[in-house]
Amino acid sequence: MLSDFCFFPAIEIPCAAYVSQSGTPRVEWQFEKGSSIVLFYYNSKFTVPPSKPVAKVPTSVTVGNKAVLTCMETDGSPPPTFQWYRDNVMMPSNPKISEKFRNSYTLDTKTGVLTIEPVTSFDTGDYFCEAQNNIGTAQKSEAIHLEARNVISHKDMKALVASGKARIIDVRLPGEVANGHIANSVNIPVAEVEEALKMDPETFKMKYGMDKPRMDDENLIFYCQRGRRGAQTTEIAMTLGYVKARNYAGGYEEWSEKEVKWE
Repeated sequence: MLSDFCFFPAIEIPCAAYVSQSGTPRVEWQFEKGSSIVLFYYNSKFTVPPSKPVAKVPTSVTVGNKAVLTCMETDGSPPPTFQWYRDNVMMPSNPKISEKFRNSYTLDTKTGVLTIEPVTSFDTGDYFCEAQNNIGTAQKSEAIHLEARNVISHKDMKALVASGKARIIDVRLPGEVANGHIANSVNIPVAEVEEALKMDPETFKMKYGMDKPRMDDENLIFYCQRGRRGAQTTEIAMTLGYVKARNYAGGYEEWSEKEVKWE
């Protein structure tokens, strides 16, 4: 190794010249920034530590939909790789290896894109990303809160009803249901929901005339008259493991107002 000083028009920075076993020379300029020493030039290429990345995180996503989170940093050279954190815990590239991240997502460390699909209640949290290229100190973005909402709008509810793919549970009392209900819904009063969801599939079908929802059912919808009891039963279902359950918050009151024909 040969030590020297490399001169620029206005500054003087210590540098070192190396010759590797392969015979390829390299020149390194290093400077101190705080407590870190940063490689500035290597193998005929300038190297720059990453700057603070910018994270873009949707603040509200409906359970069952897709969320795309992006991390951008353009100053680092070589280009940095990216890592995501939720509630200050690093998210592994493969979510299946961690109990904390049992949801489904893909993480591209080269582009910084984190795709969560489908979103579940477990995805609620504070997210930030980190950029690092082994030059200087890794940089973190600001944290942004993502809220996974377990509600479904009238528009999406109407589309699900039309598709025939939804498992819709009406949690009102039988007397309320007699005055009108959403097509293909099954009446399970709110007081019975927890017990019903704990039944074995055969008993459930025998009592309610429909297949018991699966734990990972993406189209399990609860509704009541105005949304309150629907929210209550959705929380019960999620506690029992139905993490993709949703509440039609507008309830039958909204449905009957917006749909010309009662079901």
